[in-house]
Amino acid sequence: MSGGRNQFVEIAVNKTLQRLDAFINGETLTSIPSPNNRRIADQQLGSAANSARLASLFFAFYSAVDKSWDCDSIPTGIRGKWGDKRLANELNLRNITLHNAITAFGENLGWKGNVTAIRLTSDNKFAPFAKALASASKKERLAIADYMVSRFAQSQRVNEPLPPVGPDVLTFSRARVLFERLKDIPSEGNIQQFLVASILWVHRRRYGFEIKTHHVHASDKFDATAGDIEEFHNGTLIRAYEVTVRPDWKNRVSDFRAKMDANNLGKYVIIASDVSIDPDLAAPADMLRFLKPYGRDIAVVDIKDFITVFSAELNALELREVVNKAFMFIANPKLCGRPDILDKYRQGVEEWLDDA
Repeated sequence: MSGGRNQFVEIAVNKTLQRLDAFINGETLTSIPSPNNRRIADQQLGSAANSARLASLFFAFYSAVDKSWDCDSIPTGIRGKWGDKRLANELNLRNITLHNAITAFGENLGWKGNVTAIRLTSDNKFAPFAKALASASKKERLAIADYMVSRFAQSQRVNEPLPPVGPDVLTFSRARVLFERLKDIPSEGNIQQFLVASILWVHRRRYGFEIKTHHVHASDKFDATAGDIEEFHNGTLIRAYEVTVRPDWKNRVSDFRAKMDANNLGKYVIIASDVSIDPDLAAPADMLRFLKPYGRDIAVVDIKDFITVFSAELNALELREVVNKAFMFIANPKLCGRPDILDKYRQGVEEWLDDA
């Protein structure tokens, strides 16, 4: 508590959203609840009313962060901008549907004013679930919370911009036209980065490699990320990518070298615009001369060349998945979430469909 405010509510909501985003981006469950607790969680997710469903998700995470909570009373501060309204709003922004777009579960459940007399174990909407939380260890509570939020992540529904067109429509040459159209949309680097990330995500999945991408400014501001896009194998970071449409990236090569060294990377890939016409980079000998002072294996690739190679490599089903996955990356508030960029992206795909 701080100044009458229950900070555990905010912590629980933040943790819920953090784990939700992780599952949306492909993370898998590392442990599952006991069979009995899993069945109780499934019952809450399947048969409870929308507000009770979302409240139960909140309670699962709250039980893991507030050690003093009895799993029976209503936590102070559950309603409002730090609690039920924020959680519901963030789920709605992520196009999660399991809670049916409610906006404030505490208000809907009548938890207003003095709620000290309310007991979850006396409410048939929560009684089995509250009792299960109360008897669970912290590890088991975390397993319940992760299991439930993974189910919420599975309910994400976004109207994908590219319908299921076949290989007669999504040919190599037509895919290049579509990717070029999307690449050239002004978006402060968002569309370009997430298009590259989605191409890598689809292609590397064939070989068991994991691709993670970040907010376009993450690798510039924080040392926690090795690049705009990171490639992992068996949990180990093996490569990082910088995607840029800015002309000043050549002044930052020392920063990329430092990230290589900090993350023990043997290769760093810079995917940039206009490399093929850059006087310092277009010719192999000139690129060698430019990169030699840095003493590292740094690859510089024109984004147009990158797109061309992968347009030839991927089949029609994979190409469609690339287009829609990039849209999902942009729609994720943790990565971007800007409606203006989403509208531009969808418009670009629709214009391509008009010409197809």
